[in-house]
Amino acid sequence: MSMRANVLKVMIASPGDVTEERNIVTEEIHRWNDANASARQLVLLPVKWETHSTPEMGSPPQTIINRQLLKDADIVIAIFGTRIGTPTEEYVSGTVEEIKEHVAAGKTAKIYFSDVPVPPSSVNAAQYASVQKFKEECQTTGLYARFDSIPEFRSKFSQHLNIEMNQPRYRWLAAPEPLIKPDGIDLSEDAHRLLKAAAASDDGLLISQETVGIYGLRTGDEEFMDGTARSAARWRAALKELVEVSALENVSEGTYRLTAGGYGIAERRSALEQDAPTQSSPFDEHQNTHARGLIDSLNYMQRDLLRLLLLKGGSARGDVISFASTNSAGTTDFNQLILPLTRNGLITRTDDHLEGYSTYTVNEGMTEVLKRLLIPRTEANDTPFFEGIPMGRN
Repeated sequence: MSMRANVLKVMIASPGDVTEERNIVTEEIHRWNDANASARQLVLLPVKWETHSTPEMGSPPQTIINRQLLKDADIVIAIFGTRIGTPTEEYVSGTVEEIKEHVAAGKTAKIYFSDVPVPPSSVNAAQYASVQKFKEECQTTGLYARFDSIPEFRSKFSQHLNIEMNQPRYRWLAAPEPLIKPDGIDLSEDAHRLLKAAAASDDGLLISQETVGIYGLRTGDEEFMDGTARSAARWRAALKELVEVSALENVSEGTYRLTAGGYGIAERRSALEQDAPTQSSPFDEHQNTHARGLIDSLNYMQRDLLRLLLLKGGSARGDVISFASTNSAGTTDFNQLILPLTRNGLITRTDDHLEGYSTYTVNEGMTEVLKRLLIPRTEANDTPFFEGIPMGRN
């Protein structure tokens, strides 16, 4: 049976004297896939120059490898024994170049140094000295791991791989959407989100407000702009898509109404989603369990903050959040309120130093799961900490 999944490319970089360790990395990646790929809808693809590069002329070998393999790699696993490798035009070796170029691109690199005993006659003194020099450099620029035996390397790498894959940025990669085009109409996910929300509202209306420095787009209880020009441009484009396919009609300035065709597209999309293959259910259950555990550790104010962001289309500026607070005493430490949410990957913070404000955004991969778990609000004994959060019906 087929399975939709994200694919992360894991490039294995090393000189030629650690063949056994390279094989172990490949084996442990496959073990991780066997145990997790179905539930996580995530596949790790080991990438090596000997299996994934192709002959090409016209550029230095390392430049070709960088273009063919390194550019698209998500993670680099680098291993050193007693050799540093072959020098390139700019770096002491190809492996070092791969590490530094990858890190410079803001991506993850994990580096391992071997202390496994080898025959002295096999050691090239200059190569080994270069390895030690690079190790010293790594001491001041990050963390590396070392190992004394092959079994220790396998154990350490397996543990590190599990820890890395449990980071929020990998845990909450959104599963690839199925190719759903009702009536052959190709809409963006933002346009589908607007359409779904409008169809679920009582009146099918979308209200757009744009005045000097103020942007807003609302349908039912849900808002889709956070007050920034960037957010306005994003949702304005989605609104335009729906008008162009006649899913919406403009009934007055700033007011749009869902058409019969729009309701039809929303209904057919919903039906196709419900008929989608059931193999995603382990993934959904995995995500639900993880999200529920994160939510249970929050206090009601933090859960209300998530609700506020969800009702505003997933993001809002810090000043908008502060103004919405019902805490008239103003004694709540906003940074302490936010910290558990950012630390656990529930939201991200983006600072605009030019304009002087921060924007908080719900992790996009978690949006639908959090909506199911948090809306409507069920904390009957507490007044909502932010205005505009509807209570659940008893």
